[in-house]
Amino acid sequence: MQKAFWLESINQEKIIKYKRLEGGVSSEVYYVKTNKSDYCIKRSLKKLLVKKNWIVNTNRIKYEYLWLKHCKKIISRNIPKTFEFDNKKKYIVMEYLNDSKYKTLKQLYFNKVVNIKTINLISKHLYKIHSNSKNLKTKKIFDGNNNNFYDLRLDPYFNEVGRIYPKYKKYIKNINKNYFENSSTLVHGDFSPKNILIGKNKIIYLDAECCNFGDPVFDLVFFSNHLLIKSIIIKDKSKEFVKSYITFYQEYLKNLNAKNYKLYINRIIKMTPIMMLARIDGKSPVEYIKSKKIKNTIRNKSFLLLERKINNLNDIIGIINEG
Repeated sequence: MQKAFWLESINQEKIIKYKRLEGGVSSEVYYVKTNKSDYCIKRSLKKLLVKKNWIVNTNRIKYEYLWLKHCKKIISRNIPKTFEFDNKKKYIVMEYLNDSKYKTLKQLYFNKVVNIKTINLISKHLYKIHSNSKNLKTKKIFDGNNNNFYDLRLDPYFNEVGRIYPKYKKYIKNINKNYFENSSTLVHGDFSPKNILIGKNKIIYLDAECCNFGDPVFDLVFFSNHLLIKSIIIKDKSKEFVKSYITFYQEYLKNLNAKNYKLYINRIIKMTPIMMLARIDGKSPVEYIKSKKIKNTIRNKSFLLLERKINNLNDIIGIINEG
């Protein structure tokens, strides 16, 4: 292994070696060993690593750093330590979390490990972040990442679905409008199983470069969407994933008053089918679904959710379980 050409030292500690780690589509991530410690370095990319052309401003790394600092004050135990941030070179230096001690929630799902208590805790943590991030100061800071959120989420996910299925363009336009009209707190924006590490009695949250001051329902639907998809593709654990879906929402929504509960449910119902389609036909489709048959199953269930009258979460589950 060689030293990364764009970095000579960390905290004035000489870099001995580095290794590029598997990551998402929007950043390069390195394990770096110095003469004193081990670190993880994340640097944002301008051109994302997907088949379709996708260019995004690298300044988003600054907002991820600000998210880490902000959330460290709310759920300290569940946020990685940060050591250095370079806004010019667009990287963050964080503690290295060894994969011998931590597995991503995504890995656990595919190992057919579905722990309801873990899902419940994740829901609690998400509510804690949302409920403690509603102030004007937070809004002023994270509104600065709104354009990146649009470029990383609303356009490549939702608008891309509208480009492929023009009949839903107006519907999607309203979802995007609702997102900004209901902006009330700090949204992670990529609250996904791949960005949640599970260790012994510890959960760690990562990769918030999409964060902005927005509608918390986005985080709820983004996370729960994975549970719906897994319930379709991992048949022998379908009941567990459905139960996790219910648990996730019950734990979060119990904190809301009757009026907000109804408003949240309405937005969840509207966003869910578009999010499902986005993970098949958007610019960042889930990489683990290769089968045309399964893709069409998810598409068809999404269309049913769009075309039928859906009143509650049980109606969503009913359609997911059909057939």
